[in-house]
Amino acid sequence: MRAGISSGDLSPWAGVDLGGYPYVNRPNTGVHDPLHGGALYLDDERGGSVVMIVTDLFWITRAQADEVRLRVAQRTGMPTDRVIVTCSHSHSAPWMNVVFEALPGEDPFVTDITPEYVEHVVETCAALAAEAFESTFEATVGHGMVTCGADSGVGGNRRDPEQGPVDTDVPVLVVKDGAGAIRAIWTKYACHPTILHADNTLVSADFPGAMRRVVAQAHPDAVFLYSMGTAGDQSPRYFRTGQTFDEVERFGGTLGRAVVEAVAGAEWPADQHVGVASRTVGLPVKLYPAPDVVAERIATLKAREADLIAADAPYVERQTANLWRLGAECDYANALKHAAGTLMNRYEASAPFSVTGLVVGDTAWAFLPGEIFSEFGLDIKARSPWPRTHVITLSNGDLPGYCVTREALVEGGYEPGNSILDPASGEVLTDAAVDLLTTIRNAQERP
Repeated sequence: MRAGISSGDLSPWAGVDLGGYPYVNRPNTGVHDPLHGGALYLDDERGGSVVMIVTDLFWITRAQADEVRLRVAQRTGMPTDRVIVTCSHSHSAPWMNVVFEALPGEDPFVTDITPEYVEHVVETCAALAAEAFESTFEATVGHGMVTCGADSGVGGNRRDPEQGPVDTDVPVLVVKDGAGAIRAIWTKYACHPTILHADNTLVSADFPGAMRRVVAQAHPDAVFLYSMGTAGDQSPRYFRTGQTFDEVERFGGTLGRAVVEAVAGAEWPADQHVGVASRTVGLPVKLYPAPDVVAERIATLKAREADLIAADAPYVERQTANLWRLGAECDYANALKHAAGTLMNRYEASAPFSVTGLVVGDTAWAFLPGEIFSEFGLDIKARSPWPRTHVITLSNGDLPGYCVTREALVEGGYEPGNSILDPASGEVLTDAAVDLLTTIRNAQERP
């Protein structure tokens, strides 16, 4: 195996608006901790190669990801389908495109996008990939994994914290050079990086940044790379003890120590093959009722939220009620667009949707766009032909809203209201991922 690694800073300059929270303009007032960008290039010298660009960005659109991949291809000669861009989804990173728009009749709201920052991100990501491609060294790749969840005070399902499905795996891909020095550590976790909330105006990677600092103490010469797992319904909402930088350190410290433990237990398989397969898919859009039907639901949810505020209910209950109302408002806006025949503009801005399968040695990853509910990731892992399989989301672009389950759509709430996708979309993505991983498996078993 040969590997190349690069590392850079994607932090914005002061004044660039931070994203993640609707209807709030948050021009940043400085950098608390930098937004990291890194690239990992792997080449088995037998035709298998991939370059992963891993960022602390809120997200990246399909068009922006395509531009990054095109620039990488132009500079390295790598096919674009072997370039993967992922985001951690920190909500203390800048917006990359317009997400929320004011409802008709309400005060106008405009998401403040800084085009110069978007170009800076695209160019820096492409340059990092080219740098990794051009500076390879003899390497060996290992894999380790531990679990870390509610028992450790982190993670959890934000729709059903008691019984909702979770993915507590903390896997690592570890790269060491010919001298045995660890040069890169890549991990993922299924949880929104939302310890910090809308009142924070400092740029931050949130808890993945704290993970990076803990891992650096144990492995100071390694580049730490973090991607988001299937966290569409996962967040620290019911498990954080505050929304402060001290809580960022606690949460990230717990996960960072889990990563160090996983690295210590890594196995180094003799098989160092790299297999990659990808495809694009179309996704079904959900059916919409008449806008006035959704408007009635908004009125009910507004009254419920007002009652909780009047009763001085616990913050988490009020926050959840606020998000359910917000989801209904998103649904109303989309119902209006559906009635006007403009809803598919949002779909087409993200389509087509890329799914990628990657296998390194005996461990597999599936890369999906957008924010995916954990059930779909767990299904991929259960059906994968590779015993060790992990799922990464917010890869190579976005989706027009969350990818939710059928049960969630019936139940309602923020995520299904925000999305224009039918729950069958999750099944399409899941089937594609399993098929791609099976294709790689069959190709490697063929004499």
